[in-house]
Amino acid sequence: MSESAFLQVQTVGGRVVATVACEKLGARESQVLETELRALGPKSAWKMAVDLGAVTVMASMGLGMLVSVHKACKENRGTLAVYGVRPEILEVLKVTHLHRVLQIVDSAQAAQKIIQ
Repeated sequence: MSESAFLQVQTVGGRVVATVACEKLGARESQVLETELRALGPKSAWKMAVDLGAVTVMASMGLGMLVSVHKACKENRGTLAVYGVRPEILEVLKVTHLHRVLQIVDSAQAAQKIIQ
């Protein structure tokens, strides 16, 4: 398992399972997370599950980061699954219609099934 101030990463079956370790996804955090997730992409065949369970506040940069990583995964024939989304963050994703773009599931197990 690798760890940074913002992201804890495990590899499960050659796929990345990443846990966001910060409560707020603002501009700074989003840039760091995007850089770290993109660096993991080639190592995981761009198949990633991201746990947002600790995130209580998500700014527009956080939304943009999710879209950017989703797009990178899709362009490289991979998949991004997001799980552990708190109700208040899910509401933001619904208001912005990103719940239609991102694969959002309830559990780590469901996310891991998607990225297999």
